[in-house]
Amino acid sequence: MSRTARALSIALVVVVVTSVATVGFAGMGGASDSATILEVEPETAQAPPGETIHVAIRLYNDGGYGGVGVERVAFGVEYDSDVLTIDSITRGPWLEQGNETEIVTEVDVDEAAGYAVVEQYRDPVAGGAAGNDRAATVTFTVAEDADGASSPVNVTDVETELTTDWPQTAFTHNGSVSVAADGDVVDASPPERTLDYEASTDDGGSDSIPGLGVVAPLVALAVLAGIAAFRRD
Repeated sequence: MSRTARALSIALVVVVVTSVATVGFAGMGGASDSATILEVEPETAQAPPGETIHVAIRLYNDGGYGGVGVERVAFGVEYDSDVLTIDSITRGPWLEQGNETEIVTEVDVDEAAGYAVVEQYRDPVAGGAAGNDRAATVTFTVAEDADGASSPVNVTDVETELTTDWPQTAFTHNGSVSVAADGDVVDASPPERTLDYEASTDDGGSDSIPGLGVVAPLVALAVLAGIAAFRRD
């Protein structure tokens, strides 16, 4: 094989390998996407026996690769039913972010088991949602005979679905409620159902292929190397 043919072959290999590697990394980024974080707020709530308190579930999610949003959120809340009783669960404004749409909420509470499931989804999807806000507010009543007791408030079984159906990793920061007859109430602010959010028409996405800006210069260098070898031959 001549020096020219060898140089052109090397240049072609560089182009192919670089292109495949770049597309591969882009695919990995798209497959993993960002993570979902659900946080109990406040982390350590407290109240006297018989008091009613609010515990917020805050959600952090920047959406998926390329600016796609979340279309569905579901999670469970575990607590000690001997210490706390759920009065109500109010949907927060998290899923309202993005283009205006209807938010459907389904709640299932098993008081005996001390477990509640909250599911919310956008109908229609309308680009999905992303950002940082309250996903739900759980209103508890503390048992009259619970002085000195405490209850965990754990977020479990988290599911978030992007509009592209890519999976997301979920992390949770759990909380607790401590009961003291001589203590003050430390809880979250009452729920506020804010419905009029300004619709966003820019999802932050891009039609460009990730990594293409890196591939193009490498292709040019490979071609120049081949031309230089051809001239020396």
